[in-house]
Amino acid sequence: MHILEIPSFFPPYGGLFCLEQSKALANQGHTVRIIANLNVSVRLSPGLWLHSRTRSYDVVMDGIQVTRREMRAIPFCLKHNVERWCGIVGEMADEYIKRYGKPDVLHAHCCAWAGYAAMLVSRKHNIPYVVTEHLAPELHLKQFGKDGVNSWQVPLLRESLESANRVIFVSEELAHDLDSLFGSDFNWQVVSNTIDTNVFVYKKRKPLEGRMYTICCLANFIPLKGYDVLYKAFAEFIQKYNTDAQLLVAGAGTNSKEMMKLVDKYGIGKHVKLYGELDRNGVLDILYQSDCLALATRNEAQGLVLLEAMSTGIQVVTTDRTPKNVHIEGGCLIAPYNRADIMAERFAEVMHNTGFDGKAVSDSVKSLVSPNVIGRQLADVFESVVSKHQAQGSSQV
Repeated sequence: MHILEIPSFFPPYGGLFCLEQSKALANQGHTVRIIANLNVSVRLSPGLWLHSRTRSYDVVMDGIQVTRREMRAIPFCLKHNVERWCGIVGEMADEYIKRYGKPDVLHAHCCAWAGYAAMLVSRKHNIPYVVTEHLAPELHLKQFGKDGVNSWQVPLLRESLESANRVIFVSEELAHDLDSLFGSDFNWQVVSNTIDTNVFVYKKRKPLEGRMYTICCLANFIPLKGYDVLYKAFAEFIQKYNTDAQLLVAGAGTNSKEMMKLVDKYGIGKHVKLYGELDRNGVLDILYQSDCLALATRNEAQGLVLLEAMSTGIQVVTTDRTPKNVHIEGGCLIAPYNRADIMAERFAEVMHNTGFDGKAVSDSVKSLVSPNVIGRQLADVFESVVSKHQAQGSSQV
């Protein structure tokens, strides 16, 4: 099968889920390429904006051919930027088809705006398209601005989902969360994002005797991640259970002055290490030092970091605002969100759980979200879509 991937975002602006799924599909024997139009912000990336390559060029990323192009976004001109971005994606698709022929299916990541662009390409070239939605409603609403659900964007994005041959959500909860924005008048199903289970591999932790009990949190410093609740819970855990524990924290903004003030507010400074943003090796190093990962999130579209932690062989403590498809039996303990007291109790449960089988939990994660498993699930979706599209075409002849 010939699959053309279209991401809404791509490095250095996130979007690695597109690359990971492309690799998973390629490993199944499919022909997979990516066209990526980067919407470059002069505020976030002045150097890249100034030196943007506005003509398409090819690169290979982890074995996947990517045709990239960079669009200089005009500040405060969102609608104009969206129209330009979708138009450029259409041009890139035209160029792609001239080079490689028509793909069997288009796979867009996030309706804003790859899903909408894929709809336009689909209509022009008669190619079925699938949209995978990764983004929580809070992130969509942030883009909608003061107009909220009345934004001009909503009808267009809703149309891109309703016109899709299939919509994939990374969790069932995300589908329900987005219902108030986009409705549900489309054919949808759930396929999880994948994690690299060949990187996040099981490793037995050292016995707790003679060392500090270690909890980690790997999340960007934003209100949604609940660091205020986490620190309150950790402070209570230390005091109530009289334990000499440490908390390792990494993610964008976690070494900022504002974060340090929050740590000081709860009087846990000597127990907390702040790392800031780390690469994958840095993340792995922290996970292998840790006995537990904590995420006090107030809402999570999927929570891949929980799966990555369990894949390395540790338990996680998180909130009831995470999707059920990351609640691996034996590996995931749940506390109600914004309940620091109960989260503290969960930390104690993990610390005293001497019968925890990290290898079994790691194997469970692999059986659910490894690249091989997710690659097969995506391929099944695409094959179904292509087969139905071909049958409809034949019936109209």
